[in-house]
Amino acid sequence: MVEQNLITAQQYAIKHKMSTFAVLKLINAKTLKTIKKSVHNEEIEFIIDETLPSNTTIQNEATTKPDKNETIDYEVEFHKLLSKYIELQEKYTRLIEEKSHATK
Repeated sequence: MVEQNLITAQQYAIKHKMSTFAVLKLINAKTLKTIKKSVHNEEIEFIIDETLPSNTTIQNEATTKPDKNETIDYEVEFHKLLSKYIELQEKYTRLIEEKSHATK
């Protein structure tokens, strides 16, 4: 079981825009899958949220390691990142300018 997919009843209620009481009714009716875990010597009941992606299916491009035979052209990768950075910096500057014009 992935720790990331466990949420409390309050978190589930906020996520699904429900009252905590309604969530507790669903738990008691056994419509939600729950699991009890010991946290700081206190047993807490968590809801297994299947809408969250599991940690095993998520792969970040930055964390994937290249094969041993594959060589990385660091200059090309640097320029890719630099162009993304410049693009984001321009968007940020435009947003700041729009905000300053809107407040005047």
